[in-house]
Amino acid sequence: MTAPAAEEQELWDRLWETEKLPRGRAQIAALEAALREADAVGSPSLRYAARMFITSAYQQGGEPAKAFVPFAWCLAVHDRGEADPAWNHNLHWYFKHMVGSMTTFPEVPLERTRAVLDDMERRYRAAGYTMNPVHQYRAVLARHVGDRETAAEEYRLWSAAPRGEMSDCVGCEPSDKVAHLSWLGRYAEAVEAAEPVLGGTFSCVEQPQLILTELLLPYVHIGRYEEAAAAHRQAYRGIRHDPAQLQEVATHVAFCALTGNHARGLDLVERHLGWLETAPTPYAEQEFAAAAALTLRLVAEAGHGDAPVRRAEGATTVAALRDELAERASAVAARFDARNGTAEQGDRVRATLAAEPLVDHLPLTGTTAPAPAPAPAVSLPDSPAELADLAEREERLGRSAADIWARFDELCPEPSGALLAQRLSATADVEAHTDLEAASRGFERAAELFAEAGDAVAAESRRGAAILTAALAGARPDAAAELEASAERLAAIGEAADHGRALLRLAFFHFTQQDFDAALAVLDRAEGPASASPELTGTWLERRALVRANQGDLPVAIELAAEAAARFAEAGSPERAASVRLLGARCRAGLGELEAAFAETSTIDPGTDLATRARLHQLRGHLATDLDRVEDAATAFRAAVGDFAATGAPLDAAATRIDLALAYLNLDRPDEAAEAVEDAEAVLERAGAEHELARGRYLLAKAYRALGRPEQAVELFDVVIGHFTAAGNEPAAAQAAESRAEVLDELDRDAEAAAGFEAAAARFHTAELPGPELRTRRRAALSWLWAGEAGRAEEALAVADAVTGEGPEFAWESAMTSYDGARLLANLGRPAEALPRASAAAEALREMEAEGPAVAAEVLCGRLLRDIGRVAEAREVLTAALARLPVGAVEQRADVEAVLAELTD
Repeated sequence: MTAPAAEEQELWDRLWETEKLPRGRAQIAALEAALREADAVGSPSLRYAARMFITSAYQQGGEPAKAFVPFAWCLAVHDRGEADPAWNHNLHWYFKHMVGSMTTFPEVPLERTRAVLDDMERRYRAAGYTMNPVHQYRAVLARHVGDRETAAEEYRLWSAAPRGEMSDCVGCEPSDKVAHLSWLGRYAEAVEAAEPVLGGTFSCVEQPQLILTELLLPYVHIGRYEEAAAAHRQAYRGIRHDPAQLQEVATHVAFCALTGNHARGLDLVERHLGWLETAPTPYAEQEFAAAAALTLRLVAEAGHGDAPVRRAEGATTVAALRDELAERASAVAARFDARNGTAEQGDRVRATLAAEPLVDHLPLTGTTAPAPAPAPAVSLPDSPAELADLAEREERLGRSAADIWARFDELCPEPSGALLAQRLSATADVEAHTDLEAASRGFERAAELFAEAGDAVAAESRRGAAILTAALAGARPDAAAELEASAERLAAIGEAADHGRALLRLAFFHFTQQDFDAALAVLDRAEGPASASPELTGTWLERRALVRANQGDLPVAIELAAEAAARFAEAGSPERAASVRLLGARCRAGLGELEAAFAETSTIDPGTDLATRARLHQLRGHLATDLDRVEDAATAFRAAVGDFAATGAPLDAAATRIDLALAYLNLDRPDEAAEAVEDAEAVLERAGAEHELARGRYLLAKAYRALGRPEQAVELFDVVIGHFTAAGNEPAAAQAAESRAEVLDELDRDAEAAAGFEAAAARFHTAELPGPELRTRRRAALSWLWAGEAGRAEEALAVADAVTGEGPEFAWESAMTSYDGARLLANLGRPAEALPRASAAAEALREMEAEGPAVAAEVLCGRLLRDIGRVAEAREVLTAALARLPVGAVEQRADVEAVLAELTD
């Protein structure tokens, strides 16, 4: 082969290699470089082919505007009769891309698009192709400009024309029919058009995510809600990493807004907002901006207009971004309407911006446990004072008083005096979960109001609550002394219960400071006052159980929790009884009694208390995971996610999604694992929950690996390593580094894999984990061997040999290092040096009763003996190994029998 021919062949090889790259900027960059070289040194056929490749890459990779020029170049070459006929099918196929793209750029005159459609029809007829796709794309253009009469006629002709080799795939053509029928509001027909192909096999990379995306709103309109939610989950997973799919992402954003999933919609807006600046087409820009503005409008109307929204150029607010994107969508639509001479796109955007949800709330998560039975209807008093007292009693028993306070607010919208103090106290109780400083201010104001009303006991109780919440916020350095003084005052002026609650506040403060001895001492003093009521006694026992559990005295904590539950039951509070029983189950798990703890959780009924119910499911999930009951774990974590979301605890829901992802991975359901993490990412990131975020992304990388997306897995493992390193978690960083190297090994990027295993080994060494260090060093040695770096392979093996350690794990890795070292030396043609290592591995593995690996080492010994001429010994070793091979080891048995046959011959 001549040098120019060799150079051209290399370019052809590079063109075909780009087909293996993920579509997008990386593939486009590779093809642009190849095209430049083809133009410089290539033959006419190579230059033509390069442009055919890049036309497709631009179209599929999110840069369709760039496809016009190479396509026109190829068309001109074809019309001069200079094109390779092998590309004629592609040339005709790309006509559809050109027409579809021209419609989405307002700068392209309509007459130009119609002329290209006419040219497409002429060429298709000349080539003997069906008119099916011609009528399809005429219908697309008619829909875009709002010409309903033409759209209807072209749809009729399209449906009547037979399919042919230029027709869109069996998924894409029905997708466009769904879009057409949805545009007309014929939602049931739209779903009917899709059903014949749903569940089938698709050969197109656009499917099934495209047809499922088109079906989202038709499903909702005809009440097929579960299918709508499932379509959203599956389709979004397929497009969320592809900026070329911005228009389809916009449909998912709008779907979330129209199904009452505004929080989910806001997450999607934040996640994809950066794509807007490099939108593949102005039409995609219009659609995303409009859908995002709709979502932001609904979030603002729910009272969150001032909530921050993250973007590359800095944070903004929901309301500000709503206005910006609404204006942006309207401006793009105006450009289309000016080009088209109709109001179709402006009307479309205005309708989107003003849309209202089609349903109040459509759950998007997977199956959850049944919701608790609603609380029985209670006849509420009409007196604000009675309502306030009732609400306080209910809250003390662990039940929500939201409905009672709502009734109070209706009857008494502007309370004063003691009633205002009670209302402020209730608000402060809620704020104490999220804003301790605000809660402290609320309790202080309530104390002042009670004092003005002449209720010194209530004033002192609220003052004690203000001291405690301020102390927990870090603002009261003398909190212990102040709480002690408050308790003394209440002992003097109040009832025993008032004194008891004050002592419980003081004990809780000591507990939060981890001064458990001080907490117990105060609780000892509180025993008498706490006996004033079953509820107060239950609280006292619960606090003692919590302190003893944190001191490590779990058996005593279990007994105290059981007593507390009995007192709460006596007080008529199944909710608080369930909560303290949950503490007892955790203590039992801490003693290693996992089965007993899991069984106990099955008997706990939290009633209407969703928060306790969520924690109950969460604990069941953790226990099931530890017991290797992965299906039970997934069921429990799914239920916990739903309950946390229902209680307005998005961070807890997101953290539990990470646990759910692990369960899904253990069930070999990586797609659902990926979805669980992806749904949690934005919440965890906003909350700064770095540990859970790192853990989630590690699981997500593993899911991507299992889903056949290795490049994304490698990138994500890099991110995760950075997370764990920043947190000082060297063992986790080492594990992530090893996983990254494993993916590189699977990609046959052996030198990178070897370097990755060595990096992981260094981290394991720093973490003083000799077993994993030895494992990654031996794996590095083999990877260097596969990379053709024999010298580095031997060096790595020598480093592995120098690692020292003890224990079962190290013994196993030592045996495997002997085995892999023997393989390495055998591959280097040094069987005599390899034999002692293989023998040592076989002996060590037999001692560990690891029969399969031991037999593999023995087979290697037999081959090495054969290679150095000790045939009789080889036959003896291989015969013995053959006898020990498991029945199912068919390939290994055939291999050994073949070697024995050679020795016999």
